[in-house]
Amino acid sequence: MMRSMPPLNALRAFEAAGRLLSFSQAAAELHVTPAAISHQIKGLEEYLGVPLFRRTTRRLFLTEQGVLALAHFRDGFDRLAKGVELLRSRGERGVLTVSTTPSFAAKWLVPRLGGFAQQYPEIDLRIAAGTALVDFDRDHVDAAIRFGRGLYPRLAAFRLFGEALTPMLNRKLLGRRRTLKDPAELAALPLLHDDSLRMIGRMPGWAEWFRLAGVDGADTSRGTHFDDGHLVLQAAAEGRGVALGRVVLAAGELASGGLLAPFAQRIALDIGYHLVVPETRAEQPMIAAFRRWIEEEAAAFRATLPGV
Repeated sequence: MMRSMPPLNALRAFEAAGRLLSFSQAAAELHVTPAAISHQIKGLEEYLGVPLFRRTTRRLFLTEQGVLALAHFRDGFDRLAKGVELLRSRGERGVLTVSTTPSFAAKWLVPRLGGFAQQYPEIDLRIAAGTALVDFDRDHVDAAIRFGRGLYPRLAAFRLFGEALTPMLNRKLLGRRRTLKDPAELAALPLLHDDSLRMIGRMPGWAEWFRLAGVDGADTSRGTHFDDGHLVLQAAAEGRGVALGRVVLAAGELASGGLLAPFAQRIALDIGYHLVVPETRAEQPMIAAFRRWIEEEAAAFRATLPGV
């Protein structure tokens, strides 16, 4: 028997608006305008013959009918999502797409992928490198590695390790000087700035590090700026200046001697690297396998790099 159903877009608009209690936030989540959300809700209310929201000048409330409907619709969308993931895992068995930033991929993830391939030869990884936040459904991404605080609505986040900043440079930048004894000596060298942290709302820089090291009057306004953590480390490795670099991203160069970290003072960040997956997919076999592998790698890495 043919079921009489309202348009799916209207149901999605209501579920998002009811869950968030905001037309504007629902619009952002669904990548439409608030006017489109309002239009969909109005059409759904006309179709059902009942009001779903009560609007005031400052807030949005669900009516009694809206509360009842939201519980059923949320359950329905969760069931649909699980059904889609079941079909996707069977239809694309062996392919796992992981999104991460180019800097993290180049400096940490890619050098370790050989171990994953040996442990899980039946899984083909696709690494999608980019700085934009992904939409897991629209972008066909299974998991992501994000740099932040791990607070992502409707996503499960598993912390891998933290991050810290400290000065780094190539030894050839010192010239005839073999070592640096005083943090104030860095102020005379070309400073390299990593501006990529601006995207996650935390922007420590040279001024903060010099204060931490007890250096007054250092001119931190000069120097070259980069919007990628990998690029600032590359510039430092080539002797272009001293970088206030990320310890995690620079671990390889620090271990090999390509970069020198001359002082112990570090800026410990309150953010870190997380494996992020949709809550409804966390137990999907390939995602669970990738999570087990990367958490083991992260634990081994933390053991070699205290403080992260």
